[in-house]
Amino acid sequence: MIPILYEKTETAFVSNGIARLRDAVSCIVSEERNGVYECSLEYPMDGANYELIQIGRIIGVTHDETGDIQPFDIVSFEKPIDGVVTFHCTHISYRQSYIATRGTNINSLAAAFNQIATSTVPSGNPFTYWTDKTSTGYLSCMDGTPRTVRQVLGGIEGSILDIYGGEYEFDKWSVKLWSNRGQLRDFSIRYGVNMLDYNEECDSSGCYSACLPYWSDGTSVVVGSYQSSGGITPSGRVQVVPLDVSDKFENKPTSAQVNTMAVQVMQQSNPTIPSQNIEVSFVRLQDMGEFADFQNLMQCKLCDTINVIFPDFNSSGQFKIVQTEWNVLTGKYESMQLGDLSVTLSEALGIS
Repeated sequence: MIPILYEKTETAFVSNGIARLRDAVSCIVSEERNGVYECSLEYPMDGANYELIQIGRIIGVTHDETGDIQPFDIVSFEKPIDGVVTFHCTHISYRQSYIATRGTNINSLAAAFNQIATSTVPSGNPFTYWTDKTSTGYLSCMDGTPRTVRQVLGGIEGSILDIYGGEYEFDKWSVKLWSNRGQLRDFSIRYGVNMLDYNEECDSSGCYSACLPYWSDGTSVVVGSYQSSGGITPSGRVQVVPLDVSDKFENKPTSAQVNTMAVQVMQQSNPTIPSQNIEVSFVRLQDMGEFADFQNLMQCKLCDTINVIFPDFNSSGQFKIVQTEWNVLTGKYESMQLGDLSVTLSEALGIS
């Protein structure tokens, strides 16, 4: 598609805006599972409507095969000597980094979303919040200290994402937290058929098989006892780490409660399983004539699960799409990354 330029005050994103950026050299949308959601636009200084592209204005572009248009704020640019300017844009959901909220004694996801939807500074939060999860549990990031909404969503320890889990979808002004955002797709990437390149990374550096859990409020410490995950690390060795469960409690726990919580944390995080990332490039079968009629059946999106098949090795596996690069101008994916992408909203935004 041709990127659409909108005024700073636009909220609907259904019109042709103030200009169509027809001379764009490149326009790539990068999206990660629970991570970055950004757009990079390259535009020549002598291109039509170049003078209208300004920091603060909004670019509307597609981000996947659905054709759905998402808005991105222009936040910075680089102007090299060759005259092709690179504009860096972030999804409008990043505006929640500049909306403050606070709350205390939040004990459920529903209460947390209600808090950030109705009690923000400035007032009148334009974003809405939805989830299919019914999670409960103390939300330690809402301890009365002012935070940005983006931090509460997933930017710090004890955040909604940290405590309740899930997969975010940012759709214009709507924030959706899914138990599982994607679908199991009837789509396969086959070595020797439509796979062009393949690179696999496996990292066991964060693995451990047991822990010594503790709780601390900065003044006192409650230390539990040795707790085993029941699993075996890739090294085969017993690997023990200190495990801080302070953010899991509203009040000072007992040693037994610390132990119980540590077991729950290990059950949820599978600490003996190494992270695995697979980057693939492939030909979309729907671009090949005999498969054109099946285009709608083979659309893939972030967080979908697809099959990767290696006929020569008689092996296959199911992997989640955790990162995509979408070429707006061609309407095709540049690349997909499959597996586990360990990135949080705080890491994506550089929040400490």
